[in-house]
Amino acid sequence: MPSMTSVKYTNKKVKKILLICMIVAAALALIGTGIYLVIRNGIFYKKTDTAGNSYSMSAEMKQVMTGSDIHKGYMFSRTTKLLSEDRSTDPWVLSWYMIPGTTRSVPAMESAYVDTFDQVLLLESYIEEGKRSKAESLIKAIDSSLTDGSGYLLSYKKADDLITSNRTKEEKNDILEDQSYLLLSDPPVSMKATSRYLRAILDFYDKWGSSKTLEKIEKLADLVFGEGAGRSYRAADRAAKPTPVPVTEKSLVTPVPEDEKKDGEEEGAVLVRMEGVELSAMDLDAMRRAAVLFPKYKEKYESVVKIVKDGKIGEKLPLYAWMCSDDGVYTYYTGSSGNVELLPSLYVMVYLAETGNLDAEGYAWVSEQIYNTGYLYTSYNMMSGEASSAEEAMEAYPLVMYLAVIKGDGNLFSLAYQAMMRHYATLSTSPALYTFYRDVEDSRVAVFARENLLMELILK
Repeated sequence: MPSMTSVKYTNKKVKKILLICMIVAAALALIGTGIYLVIRNGIFYKKTDTAGNSYSMSAEMKQVMTGSDIHKGYMFSRTTKLLSEDRSTDPWVLSWYMIPGTTRSVPAMESAYVDTFDQVLLLESYIEEGKRSKAESLIKAIDSSLTDGSGYLLSYKKADDLITSNRTKEEKNDILEDQSYLLLSDPPVSMKATSRYLRAILDFYDKWGSSKTLEKIEKLADLVFGEGAGRSYRAADRAAKPTPVPVTEKSLVTPVPEDEKKDGEEEGAVLVRMEGVELSAMDLDAMRRAAVLFPKYKEKYESVVKIVKDGKIGEKLPLYAWMCSDDGVYTYYTGSSGNVELLPSLYVMVYLAETGNLDAEGYAWVSEQIYNTGYLYTSYNMMSGEASSAEEAMEAYPLVMYLAVIKGDGNLFSLAYQAMMRHYATLSTSPALYTFYRDVEDSRVAVFARENLLMELILK
């Protein structure tokens, strides 16, 4: 029978061995975690410079914000809460949410759609804020659910097709949707979303780059510089017909509707389709950066820049065409009244400005609209140059603010910011609190993802 002393000695030895084992295990775990983080963050990976541009607000612009009512820190979280968390659509944000009225007979409404371009803007916000896990999750979701078989991003999907869990009981409605969505049986490919996705992945690469991300960039660049997504759709009134009209040295063409007018009916919307280069879908800075990484795209990038620049309508209305066909014919409008949509042209101006290709006329025209009236509208008549819509283009103000940041124009920034702040919710009991809203029909208020996410990116 062993003595008590030897048993005690043995227990001490076992405890010492266990302690050493625990220390070694903890050290190995720490080393393993360190190695994982090193690999994950690409510390030893030599990233290629994408020659990305970075524009920041001047001190003067920041002072404009400081003197206003905006709660910048809450805007993004309130937007995602209202359009994602409260709608049970995570990781997606819905296109819009219409807040309830003051009586039970005026219920809240929510969009039935997830717009892909909005998801890319959300991704850009995550990347800008350094939320890598959020960004990676959204990239995975976009790749698995919002792309076609070739890798192009789709324009949209119905939220109920993406979300299988129980949804909120809000009334789903298409009252505020893009009319072309409602005329299409299946979501088409979106070059606009695909090229913007290329930008987002380039930004992801700059921050957390790896060889795998670089491979993804090249695949996206192949799509953007390729010919596979050269078809775009718009809704027009049923009176739209092919009407060649001389405009400088070019021909003005209203595209042929997908379905013909029936029984002499002039009311309602009809779908029009064009093939070629959609000017506002050409994210020129993303394409420029892709051409820096992969010089094989350089010549095509330069040709696209020329197509976009040459799409300007004229001196009286220096906005831009919708499409350019493969044979060089520009389509400036899709309705029967010669009205040009403002927002696509503003995206063109932003992309041209980022690459140093925006001429003075376009920038001066935008500035003049803000200086003279303080408002921007959704469309302008091609012949008169006057606003042809009474609907305020809320998405336009963040784009103009960004143009002002690029140009270092504090005065234009201030005026566009003031126009935006007319629609900033400050009522503490409102679901829209700290977000930007739109006044919609029947004196209702709706919060859209688009301008709130754009503001988040600009005011970062």
